[in-house]
Amino acid sequence: MKQWLITWFKAARAPFLVVSFLPCLLGGALAYLRGNFNTLHFILAALGIVMAHSAADFVDDYFDFKKGNLGNKVQQFHDSPLIDGKVTLNQVLIATAICLAVALACGVYLLAVVGLPVVVLVLIGLFIVFFYTSPPVRLNYRGLGETALFLAFGPMIVVGMLYVLSGQFSLEALVISLVPGIFTMNVGVVSNTFDVPDDIKSGKRTLPVRFGQVNAVRLLAAGSLVAYLAILLGVIFGLLPAWTLLVLLSAPLALDTIRHASRFGDESHYTPAMGRAIALSSAASLLLTVGYVIPIVAG
Repeated sequence: MKQWLITWFKAARAPFLVVSFLPCLLGGALAYLRGNFNTLHFILAALGIVMAHSAADFVDDYFDFKKGNLGNKVQQFHDSPLIDGKVTLNQVLIATAICLAVALACGVYLLAVVGLPVVVLVLIGLFIVFFYTSPPVRLNYRGLGETALFLAFGPMIVVGMLYVLSGQFSLEALVISLVPGIFTMNVGVVSNTFDVPDDIKSGKRTLPVRFGQVNAVRLLAAGSLVAYLAILLGVIFGLLPAWTLLVLLSAPLALDTIRHASRFGDESHYTPAMGRAIALSSAASLLLTVGYVIPIVAG
């Protein structure tokens, strides 16, 4: 049983699910501060989002494995059991179906109690889950994978969570959603920057393949600057709580991510670059959440 749990913990990329859960917390903290919070709705929305994220990861591994496009997966932290044969493709499909069933059940309940816009959020989410890597769309093979990551882990979660809890959309939610969206997108950009030789062979037209690795690193830097400026300007114009400036504490991680990614010609920098990119995505979301929790506790 212990070995089975370890195997599926790795297969589900469980440590990475925090990347979708933390934006849920951020959206929930925003809703709570603005006077709108339903515990059951928050739990179901977060569970549905995390399960959809897990399904997307299963689908990604399934089609990359079938296509033989493993890239740097053997170096990645999730250490996919597909590669060493500990799980089969059929088992991955079953796991995908279970995750999707849970996500859909949560979505159907929220549709019934919240309203029609939940359908739009669910449909967009399912589209990204199914077609990030899988045919015939293959977003990540057409240079749209990074954009899909931005939408899925930024505006879709934060703005969507606020709507589920309050029935409202807001500019504030959109602005803070840029941070998890951009920094999670950067995780994909970093990975794809190092994977360029393998992706070219497999016909995977990611942004680094289309525009070059040097420009991909520039995109990392520009995206990071936009994320921090959005929060700074939001505070200056009174849209965001001043405590959200805590996110600036993550800037050294952003600089370190860019520094390691810029050395894409040396594979030894792959793991440090990915580690810092993932840590940055999580730390920035967590710091923003703390920036909303402090006024809640204080007031």
